[in-house]
Amino acid sequence: MAHAALFTTSWDDGHPLDMRVAELLHKHGIRGTFYVPGRVAPGGCCNPEGFEVLATPELRRLGAAFELGAHTLDHKSLTTLPAAEARRQIEAGKHWLEDQLGRRVAGFCYPNGHHNAAVREMVRAAGFSYGRTTEDLRDRMSADPFQMPVTVHCHPRRRVDLARMFLGERRRRLGDWSWLGRLPVFLSAVAEDDFEARCRRLIDRACANGGVFHIWGHSWEIDRLDAWPLLDNVLRYASQQLPRSAHVDNEALVRVGMAESRLQPAL
Repeated sequence: MAHAALFTTSWDDGHPLDMRVAELLHKHGIRGTFYVPGRVAPGGCCNPEGFEVLATPELRRLGAAFELGAHTLDHKSLTTLPAAEARRQIEAGKHWLEDQLGRRVAGFCYPNGHHNAAVREMVRAAGFSYGRTTEDLRDRMSADPFQMPVTVHCHPRRRVDLARMFLGERRRRLGDWSWLGRLPVFLSAVAEDDFEARCRRLIDRACANGGVFHIWGHSWEIDRLDAWPLLDNVLRYASQQLPRSAHVDNEALVRVGMAESRLQPAL
């Protein structure tokens, strides 16, 4: 039997504009998880100049209202690093954020979504409870808490661009048939060219099927795209369609998933 629909949000990189995202979440009574690196180092594909993340007082204010997770020390793609440096980035990022907050941090997000089996094991060994990916077009929780998927990126892409990305990924992953599990959500997503309409359709789908709607993004990107009104409208619709009991952060989503997995009959 399907579980009740669940709604979560997550926001990467710890940019100072995360406080504006937090204001919108608070406005609509929605929970979320913010993943914060020690800094975003220069040389990244999205932020070549890099930036300093939220200062400690703002981090603590944000952490008093929302779950905060780690995002490495320097926001480096872990699969490109030597194993020792990847491990250092994971562990030092965790210790840095815990020092800022004065408490344990349970969640981790892979920078740029890049991970493999070795990286996932490093994240587990560092003491995290889960790892969030950027694998989108999913409306079900993963059986592996270190491969948490998402549903939609908060980016107003056209339908043709969404299809091009999906099909391009399929070609790059020849022999990997996991994309078939994303096909129903993909077909729902490309039924709408307008981002708000696309999100409404995916929220309705989650409500009808007892699924998960997980929107993620970057506050700096939302600002660059002037997409604040879009996000406001999507959050408003989700808050209207889903009861407060359905609003969870990422750590709670993992707890629900693990509880449900224990209820599944053995094969």
